[in-house]
Amino acid sequence: MSEELPEKPLLDHVMDFLEMVRRILIYIVAFLILLVFLPAPWMLPNSYDPLIFAFMNITNHYMLDFQHNIFSRPFAILFGVNGSRVVLISHGWFDSLTAAILLAVLLAVTVLSPVIAWEVYRFVEPGLYSHEKRIVKRYMVFALALFVSGVIYGYTVVMPIIFSVAVWLATLGGASLFFSIQEFYENILLGSLSTGVFFMFPLVILILNKMGIVSYETLNKNWRYIVFIGYAILALITPDPTPFSDLALGIPFVGLYFLSMWLVKRSEKKQKHQT
Repeated sequence: MSEELPEKPLLDHVMDFLEMVRRILIYIVAFLILLVFLPAPWMLPNSYDPLIFAFMNITNHYMLDFQHNIFSRPFAILFGVNGSRVVLISHGWFDSLTAAILLAVLLAVTVLSPVIAWEVYRFVEPGLYSHEKRIVKRYMVFALALFVSGVIYGYTVVMPIIFSVAVWLATLGGASLFFSIQEFYENILLGSLSTGVFFMFPLVILILNKMGIVSYETLNKNWRYIVFIGYAILALITPDPTPFSDLALGIPFVGLYFLSMWLVKRSEKKQKHQT
């Protein structure tokens, strides 16, 4: 336990945990309220457009303008859909509001992730020794960097490619390009956040190494098999049945894997010097 604080009863830990969750929810709800009600400054004084709806218009243009999006354009040209015009429709009275909240949640989780991580650290800090606090802080900063990088990569690279593939598949079936705005933003939210979690792969490998489950020798010897299995898993979990989104995630997966190997090798060298 901590060198500074005495051991606390279980009920106190539960109450501390609930208080941490309460603070995090307050931060997220306050952020959502600001996005939904604050006007977009660049639209004033001509019109009152809530900030989140202005961000929605930017997102719609970025994701669906296959002609100018640098990531989806090569695929759209390959599929012959670079000139296609997608129309987002609302099936219900409040589908657009639901879609706005989904985008707001994505922004809230990404922007407030350092605050959320700090609240989690404050919760676990009393149970850590001094040297453990330094380690946990480093790991949290590393996890934050990986997660936010993954969310940005998922939003800017992976999702436009997936939507270009989806439009191509729709045109192959002779369907008109009318899609639900709520499903559109559900895909953006889930795709971006899952990519953020996926980018935390090196941290998982490093923790497994600290636990003695994997070593640098194992990772180096079996990297071909692990990369192949990783690609197979990506093929199962990516939303489109083509290899293009697998490629978009597979390339960073290889980079993340070799980053994991380097981190594990560095960690093992440090442990040898200490012993």
